[in-house]
Formats: sequence, structure tokens, C-alpha cells
Amino acid sequence: MISLFKISFLEVQLSDLFDILIVTYLFYWIYNLFKNSRAAQMLWGMLVLFLLGIFAEIANLRALAWLIGSLQTVWVILFAIIFQPELRRMMLFMGQLPILSRLISAETTELTEELIYSIFELQKRQWGALIVILRDKSIKKIVEKGVPIEAKVNHQLILAIFNPESPLHDGAIVVQQDRILAAKCILPLSENLDVDPTIGTRHLAALGMSEESDGLVVVVSEESGKISVANKGMMSRGLDEPNLRTEIYKYLSGRDD
Repeated sequence: MISLFKISFLEVQLSDLFDILIVTYLFYWIYNLFKNSRAAQMLWGMLVLFLLGIFAEIANLRALAWLIGSLQTVWVILFAIIFQPELRRMMLFMGQLPILSRLISAETTELTEELIYSIFELQKRQWGALIVILRDKSIKKIVEKGVPIEAKVNHQLILAIFNPESPLHDGAIVVQQDRILAAKCILPLSENLDVDPTIGTRHLAALGMSEESDGLVVVVSEESGKISVANKGMMSRGLDEPNLRTEIYKYLSGRDD
């Protein structure tokens, strides 16, 4: 180790300097992340409790130290609950770093292209379809009521499911990561009174699913052949291939927030 200087009996090494710089940057980055959020005041409150605990230990205030020490066992859980939006934003930011993007972009691109091919083949054949794409959260109750598939996403399988002669063609398939979890899933219908009254049941189901989950739902209309996407309670209709590719890729890479 390279020694830089000494302060009394304390020897400062080059690794210590790097350690301080990295920790300083991390604190600065976390401060900027939380600065304008609703959780900022809660973060300051937790920091005050932490400092109060240190003071209680130094001042030998045993009752106060015991009380704060007891709270420390649930701090990690409280932190995860209170700062869930900020932690999610942090993870999404880290996932979009160039180094990590290179690791996940190949898998995301492969899934996107397989879905795109399947969707436009369904459009060409004018077969109606509902495809729920999940990024991270599951919809266990809906999947459990469907027919389990548990197979890798494959355009031949998707076409076989939505073939009008297939017993599985009614309802939706649910896709998570690179797998089709289930088929013939019944989705909740939207109860939004502002929805266009001319849209069909598939579109209402797509909107309802997007309102009740963080999933992206793709609809292929059996009547018109048009492709629509529902996300966060909003629907985009009549998408062409470039626009559909952009919507799916943005969603799978977490860039639609």
C-alpha cells in the first residue's frame, strides 16, 4: 500500500483517499436522487434518529440507546417500503448505464423481435390477439386462472395459440422475461367512462389490464387488423412496425417511466 501522510498515529494511504472520494460521490448522488422527492423529509428524519443513536451510545443514555437500537432491526424494511419509488428509479438508472445495457440489450432485442414478428403475422392473417407483456411484477391471480404454458416465447407457439381453431385462442397470453406463462387468461375490463364506446371487448380488456397492473398490453383487432398498445391506462391505436417496436423496447428496457 502507498502511504501518503500521517496524522499523529493515523496513517493515510492512497486506497483511503479513493475510498473517501467514492463514498463522497455516492452520498452526493443519493442526495440528488432524493432531493426533490416526497421522501426527502423522511430521509432526514431517519438520519436524525441514526445520529441520536450514536449520541445515546457516547453519552451512555442506556434507555434511549435501547429504544433506538430496537428500531434498527426494522429500519431496513422501513427504508425499502418508504423509499420504494426512489429505489426503483435508482435501479432503473443503474440498469440504463452503458456497461449494463450491453449485457441486457441482446436479450431485450431478441424478445422484442420475436414478439414483433408474431404480432404482424397475426395481423396478416387477421387473427385477433391479446398479449400481456410484464417487466417485473407478476399478475398471479390472472395467470393461475389461465392455462399454464411455461414455454419460451416463440412465434410458432404464439400463432398456434391464437389460431381461431385453437381452444386457447380466446383470452390473453401473459409473457414475462422470455417465457409465455399462460394462455386463455381473462383480463379485467376497463370501467373508464371516457373510453371510446366503439371499441371492442379486447381493447377494453387491454385498457383494464393496463389500469390495474404495470404491464404493456398489445391488441390485434380481428375485425380491422389494427394493432393497439395499452400502457398505464392509455391506449395508442393503429401502430405501424417502427412505432410498435419502439413501444415494446422502451417498456422492456424500463424507459417508459
